[in-house]
Amino acid sequence: MKRKWTLFTYPTMDIKAAEAMLNCRAEQGWRLEKIWLGLLASFVPAEEPVCYCLDWYDPNREDELDYRTLLADAGWRRVGQLSYWNIYEAPAGTSPIQTDGELEYRRFRKKALRRMAIGWAIPLICLAVLVLLGVLVSMKPGVLGWSYFVTVFTDTNTGAVVATALPLLLAGVALWSGRLLLRLGQWKRAIAREEPFPVPGRGSALTARIFSLVGYLFLIPLVLAFLLDAMAKELNLGWIIGMAAGCLIVLGKDPLPEHERKRRYAKGTLACVAVLLALRLLPLAGVTGLVCVKPPLADERLLPERTELEVVETHATLLSARTERREFGPLKEGDALNGVMDSEAWRLPWTWLADWVTEQYRKELGTANQEEVPGYENVWLERYGISGGNYPEEATGDVWLIRRGNIVLWVRTDMGPLDEDWLDGILARLEEDGA
Repeated sequence: MKRKWTLFTYPTMDIKAAEAMLNCRAEQGWRLEKIWLGLLASFVPAEEPVCYCLDWYDPNREDELDYRTLLADAGWRRVGQLSYWNIYEAPAGTSPIQTDGELEYRRFRKKALRRMAIGWAIPLICLAVLVLLGVLVSMKPGVLGWSYFVTVFTDTNTGAVVATALPLLLAGVALWSGRLLLRLGQWKRAIAREEPFPVPGRGSALTARIFSLVGYLFLIPLVLAFLLDAMAKELNLGWIIGMAAGCLIVLGKDPLPEHERKRRYAKGTLACVAVLLALRLLPLAGVTGLVCVKPPLADERLLPERTELEVVETHATLLSARTERREFGPLKEGDALNGVMDSEAWRLPWTWLADWVTEQYRKELGTANQEEVPGYENVWLERYGISGGNYPEEATGDVWLIRRGNIVLWVRTDMGPLDEDWLDGILARLEEDGA
């Protein structure tokens, strides 16, 4: 059958543009067949002339039975449903569903605007918390660990994807909100003049559809990140089970007609949760190692000739990786007392982020230790004396900071000073590691 396709990523406030496009296709002899994934509209030749109306809709519940019966009696048949919209079709010439602008605007406020406000509150609160934490860290670096911010890129793929796209997401929210405010102003002026709501121009509507499409495309890396986190067992099992239980509760309630869409959402969510649970339970952790960044310096100890025990923890995502290591060994040759060496190695995706991490470590070294080690570039050392406890006399500790490319290595040890041979060996390993 002959078909025509149209991009249908209209933002919510462009309801009149979407309605005008559907009626334009109807005048050309086409009838809406289906909306595919909220992205594409397919049209087929109409056997009889038709027309379309879009009506506001609460995404959490269906319209009341009386209202649906009223529309059906007037000749309107629902042929599509999107967030905040119902798409109705009727024979050409049927009276519109709503001709009173004031009533249509009130219905918008009741069905859509309040629900949108609740949705905005969540990202705005999260953004406010992030800004507050960032201010506190910049004011008092020792109070809150700055590294918690960077671990967003290394610990979970979902966090890495969201954090990377956050500037674009915030820009998209700002543009979306600005367009909504513009429409609200236009609608209120049209109501005051007793005029129909204005229809956005074709160029403006097309631009809005393209920007909305970009938002849909963001779901692709986000879904991939979720799947990888499930395989790596980074997704909390309790969260997955809780989501499944919530869906089952919704499906187990009385099947009231007004909750039909909520049940559809629950079924879809339950299917997604089942996939995540299966991926988490299956032995697929090795798959993530094939696509995620290689953790730096994770292959062997940093002090192999002096340590007897090590504890290693690695984290890796599609963007970056981190290796945390603790090694234990004697304070000096033949000594039964153990010292400790702690290290953190970061492989970061961008030079500016590696610069920032390096700067945070340098602040911890103190102003007296800002000079680079003679003969070496991007290598810093703080050497300090240790007294008391079981430490031998004149015991010293080292704090090393080494930067090669986008790899940043921090080492702290109380097992005596580390010499240039050790440093040269570490630098050689970093070169082999792709720094």
